[in-house]
Amino acid sequence: MRNSLLMLLIIGLAILNITSCERAVTKPVMDAVTPSEMPITDDPEAFAVAFVQAAVDLYKTAGREATIVHYNDPASIDGQWYVFITDENDLYLAHPLAPGFLGKDIKEIPGLYGSLIGAEIAMATTEGRWTEYLWPNPETNKLGQKRTWSIRHDGYLFASGYYQPWGPDSATRTLASKDDPVAFTHDFVLAAIARYEFEGLEATAAYYNDPMNVDGQWYVFITDANDLFVAHAPMQELIGTDLKDVMGLDGSALGAEIAKATWTGHWIEYLWPNPETGENGQKRTWSIRHDGYLFASGYYESVAESSMPAVEGSMPEEN
Repeated sequence: MRNSLLMLLIIGLAILNITSCERAVTKPVMDAVTPSEMPITDDPEAFAVAFVQAAVDLYKTAGREATIVHYNDPASIDGQWYVFITDENDLYLAHPLAPGFLGKDIKEIPGLYGSLIGAEIAMATTEGRWTEYLWPNPETNKLGQKRTWSIRHDGYLFASGYYQPWGPDSATRTLASKDDPVAFTHDFVLAAIARYEFEGLEATAAYYNDPMNVDGQWYVFITDANDLFVAHAPMQELIGTDLKDVMGLDGSALGAEIAKATWTGHWIEYLWPNPETGENGQKRTWSIRHDGYLFASGYYESVAESSMPAVEGSMPEEN
């Protein structure tokens, strides 16, 4: 019995010694996500790589569940920096800014131009990869050109990135073909946001209130931070009214649905007058928040009014 106890004591001391050695070379759990020991943010590329590695380190030390909880907490956001994580099947496990993404396949998340940017990010291997795309900056509440570093570890995808200023000249922007109405709608709205960045809200509202700037079935409407219309060329009577008070032709709370748009963008379908034909048509509208304001436009599908469904409500948010 005495020999058995002695042996257990020796094994226990050995385990304690090994654990102590591991702790000496591995950052404590909280230190693994503390940017203070990382490269300075003046070198955003190096910082992004280190920020993602910190998430991997936390996964190694604290485990899967603790890591997911940490990076789903908005407190893990550090200015423009945040980590998102997917599992081996590319389903979101953590995203502190977009909880609506949780459980969704990153490969099916489109970018603001309509391309499947999530599929490009998911192409990362254990060597890591960079992906560039237009995305909202949580620090400025504006769109920015984002550069994301993603890497695989244990099959999981860990990613984060940094933003560069986005301010294309609205006068020189080229739009997608109208043969692709989804892409054209994205570009039409982004052109309005670009104009806002160059000219401000008042000048942008004046531009989109001019009927000359309605392009067939496409027009941009804009609300301020309180959801009050500041631009709507086909219906000037809406200026100054609350978007959330606008009712659909079927009596539904149409405006309230559109106003649910976030910085990731929001699609909704509903019956609405087509300024090009003068008839009611099934409209698909894309709205997005930028700098607190709402910018939106949409296109119409040629369907007989009698066969049109009622307002469908909001569609899944876009990445």
